[in-house]
Amino acid sequence: MKGLAIAALFTVIALFTSADSNDVLAQPPTPDRVAGAVNNGTAGAEIPEGFQISLLGFRDGGFVDQQIETVGPDDPLFEFTNLMKDEDIQYRLAWEYGGVTDQIFLVDEAAPQNLPIVIYETTDSLENIRVGAHATIIPTVVGSDRLMGVLDLVTIRNDGDRTFVPDPSNPNFTGLNMVRFSLPRGYEELAVDSVLPQGQLLEIDTGFAMTNPIPPGEHEILYSYAINYSGTKLEFTRTLAFGVDELRVLIPPELGNVIAEGMEPTKTTELGETVYKEYSGTGYEPGFKMNFAIVDMPQPGLFKRLNESIPGGNAVMFGSVIVVVVVMMGLVVYVLVTSRRRGLMLSVSPSERMEILQQIVELDERLEMGDIDPDEHQASRDALTVRALAGMATKAPPSEDRDEPAEKDDSYPG
Repeated sequence: MKGLAIAALFTVIALFTSADSNDVLAQPPTPDRVAGAVNNGTAGAEIPEGFQISLLGFRDGGFVDQQIETVGPDDPLFEFTNLMKDEDIQYRLAWEYGGVTDQIFLVDEAAPQNLPIVIYETTDSLENIRVGAHATIIPTVVGSDRLMGVLDLVTIRNDGDRTFVPDPSNPNFTGLNMVRFSLPRGYEELAVDSVLPQGQLLEIDTGFAMTNPIPPGEHEILYSYAINYSGTKLEFTRTLAFGVDELRVLIPPELGNVIAEGMEPTKTTELGETVYKEYSGTGYEPGFKMNFAIVDMPQPGLFKRLNESIPGGNAVMFGSVIVVVVVMMGLVVYVLVTSRRRGLMLSVSPSERMEILQQIVELDERLEMGDIDPDEHQASRDALTVRALAGMATKAPPSEDRDEPAEKDDSYPG
């Protein structure tokens, strides 16, 4: 299971990025001048006197340059002109206010001579926090292990004019006072990334919470995880703590179907070479508890399922015989049904069929051990199945225009 969630994350990220190195933009040259103005975006608040802006230079991960400018309410402008002319040095502006540290990477800025820096007062109230868009993408399901990799892309929004900062010193502080997302119980390999200011990740049985500050505006959060499912479905209560304007789930049709309150299949979406069926719903209120299920999920091969059903799971010792019996029973039922419907007669001896079925069992075991590619396994298995049914003479079916029964097959008792 190790690495499945991360693999899912990078699989989807790769769908939106190009492998062509020609598409990678070269780093712009170091500017001669970096300047801008500081503004307090909270209504009625001002820039504090002595507010500091730092220009930091890094090369190969090491700190090589630092310059500081001080501004205030009467003079909010800052300017740096003594930058080191080295294409290997990357500069960024950094500042701290109200316990929140933020920064701007100059390499991302088209006009470093006119940079607006906005600071905000803080609040520990979540009343203005809302999820605008939430997309759950299921790029991979390993049916042999009933294991699913999940990637979630969230756009979270602060509609106020203060930065949300959780306050653990508050006597009434609980996990409900943090940004949080629900996950199915038993999730593993959780990985979270975001563009938010730095914070901590707190995991619980039913999801995770973040202590990251949330400034006004929209911000992206990306997380991935792996989860085992039982039977043919995965279901859990999905709590939308901050509501969702638009919720989407994307899953390849062959990996399952989504059943959730307020969600309907809307269209198909192609990401890379994979076609996803998209389900969507809108207008979920904060705190909405959704009964969420993915059904018709891929299953292990017959050998693995029998291994799970035997006490101790020792199908290596007993499984081959049981599989042969079960497969034989299935084929016998199939032949009985089709022979009476289509007028087929058996002509393959039991010993020959037993040998073919043993080969099918061995083929399934190779798939479970990872010794054979799934496509090669399926092709070989289909060929063996055809051989198991080969040698059957086909009699002409009764005329569909007449109410005439098929000729009775005397190979089996009536």
